[in-house]
Amino acid sequence: MNQPPDAGPGYRPLCSKDWLAYESSLKGLLRVREPQALTRYAAEAEATLHQIMTLLLHRSWRWPLQHLPLMLCRGPARSGAVYLRWRSYPLNLSGLAAWQALVQDTSQPQAVRDALLVIERDRVMFNMQMSVMTYLLRQTRECAEKLTDARLIAASVFPATTQ
Repeated sequence: MNQPPDAGPGYRPLCSKDWLAYESSLKGLLRVREPQALTRYAAEAEATLHQIMTLLLHRSWRWPLQHLPLMLCRGPARSGAVYLRWRSYPLNLSGLAAWQALVQDTSQPQAVRDALLVIERDRVMFNMQMSVMTYLLRQTRECAEKLTDARLIAASVFPATTQ
C-alpha cells in the first residue's frame, strides 16, 4: 500500500500559512468591549475555522486514507460545534480504535503509519481550537444576555438612566 506515484505529496500537515487567516481573525478579539461586536468577530473566526476543517478533510482524503478502511469526517456535537472524527467502514463504527489498529499494524508501510499520525495530530489540534471557539461564542452570548438583563433591571428602577 505504498503511495502511488500520481498521488502527489499525499497528506500535507497544516502549517502556519494554513492557520494565518484564522490567526488574523483572532487579533484583537479580546480587546472588543461590546458583546455584539465580540460575537460577530468570534463568529467570523469560527467561519474561518470551518474553512480550515474543509482543508484538513480534503487533504486527508488523499493518500493514504483513500486506500484504507478509515475516513475522517465531520461529527456534530450537542454543543452545536462540529468536530473531526475518525470513522471506520464498511461498519461505520467509531474510528479511533480502527485508527489505532492501523497505526500499530506493522504490516502497514511506515509511510502510511506516519501519515496517519500526522493527520491525527492535526485533527486533535483542530478539535481543541473548535472547542475553545465554541466556548468563547457561548460566553459572548451569555455576556450579551446578562448585559441586556442588567439594562432592563436598571430601566425598571431608574427609567431616565437608560436613555
